[in-house]
Amino acid sequence: MTSYYGLKRDLPPCGSPFPRCAPLPLLGAAINEAQNNIQAPLPLIFFSALTAISVSLQGLFDVRKPNGQCVPVSLMLLTIANSGERKSTAESIFLAPVREVQEEYGVVYQTMINEWVTKCKIWEAKNKAILRLIGKLVLNGRCTQESERILYEHGNSRPAKPKQFKILYDDSTPEALFLGLHQNLPTAGLISSEGGGVLNGRALNDLPKQNSIWSGDSITVDRRTTESYELNEARLTVSIMAQESAFKDYIKRLGEKTRGSGLWARFLVCYPLSTQGSRLIKNGTTSWEHCTVFSERLKIIIRQNATLLDSIDSPKRQTVQFSPEASERWLDIFNAIESGINKDGRFEGFGDHASKLVDNISRVAALFHLFEGFDGDVSLQTLEFAVELCLWCSDEFKRIFAIPMQEEIDAVQLNIWLDRYRSKGFDYVFKNEVLQRGPNKLREKERLDRALSVLRNQGKIDFSRSGRARHIELNGPRARSW
Repeated sequence: MTSYYGLKRDLPPCGSPFPRCAPLPLLGAAINEAQNNIQAPLPLIFFSALTAISVSLQGLFDVRKPNGQCVPVSLMLLTIANSGERKSTAESIFLAPVREVQEEYGVVYQTMINEWVTKCKIWEAKNKAILRLIGKLVLNGRCTQESERILYEHGNSRPAKPKQFKILYDDSTPEALFLGLHQNLPTAGLISSEGGGVLNGRALNDLPKQNSIWSGDSITVDRRTTESYELNEARLTVSIMAQESAFKDYIKRLGEKTRGSGLWARFLVCYPLSTQGSRLIKNGTTSWEHCTVFSERLKIIIRQNATLLDSIDSPKRQTVQFSPEASERWLDIFNAIESGINKDGRFEGFGDHASKLVDNISRVAALFHLFEGFDGDVSLQTLEFAVELCLWCSDEFKRIFAIPMQEEIDAVQLNIWLDRYRSKGFDYVFKNEVLQRGPNKLREKERLDRALSVLRNQGKIDFSRSGRARHIELNGPRARSW
């Protein structure tokens, strides 16, 4: 394949390393600086920055794909990382400017609310006075037509409650999230740096509505005690950072339901290798120059969202599109991914994920283009980087959500059985021992060989010989489970 500056006809190969941000000077400099300073896994840092960018831009722009369809630029992101990987630190670095602007508008909102409460009291006093007047006129048998006209006019002048500039929702319920999108800003980010709260709570319970908002469709929210309402043109970014144990528990409870609904197929996911144990301090001083530039750029964009508070009808967003060269490449990408759904293709068994992958590539490319402030349409270079990133995330998705093959299931059962020998201090066991006394299903040579091959590839066992006897070495280095 050629470089970013030439046309690639193939998708990046499976197992490609996480891409570097060479084509994105502003974002790349901030991410590299943050990684140097906190030494968290690079994908985790990148996802934190991408969350902030998506939250900031989704209410202002849509992207038109080369097939003519216009879609939101909103993203859903899942990061799996265990305790100590500095998830909260990475999130705080890149979402700090969003929270700062939200707090600034929060001070203004509180003043406006105080004024609104006073106006409501005055309005109520006038309303009661008009009603008393009408009551007197009725008792005296006099005409109330003019007073009724005044009452109707007064009713139409009821003070409207100010809208709140609330754009971040931490571990929120669906009811609070949807109501906030309806009453306040029609754009929001559902954020959790410790995703157990979201996964174990109710934030993702209303799956059809989550899917519809991602697609840019309208949703109707029915309520029992108060009036139902419709959400039009709402935009939502979801960012979940969860520990492996919390996510595995969620998948056991609701995995089939959520995967079947198509929710997780919409997510960009990563489960990066840990950097713990290698985070050595190289010098005593750190610079945050590039992250400061990132923050200032983000604040400019975030403040533009305040115009959405004044929008009476559906917000009018600008639309970004692809250059002719990028459009040609986009069509290649679409066809390659679609073809990969076939038997023995790259996306066999992951049609739900593949069907959303080009959409995510389009959204990510648009976000890069807009945040960097590039001129004109989305370039081929920017699209290529989005492809590199999203295909890396695709590999992660398949690794995390893959339905295990029979030999992988057998390998798990076999390893549990071998743990009995490890616990007794054995360094090896004869293969014939497994064939004779191992799990019943694995006393057939070919099936056992396939399970042993899986364990060897995972680094959990190795093979050796003593004469004609074949040993299974039990103390190979253990790979992580995913």
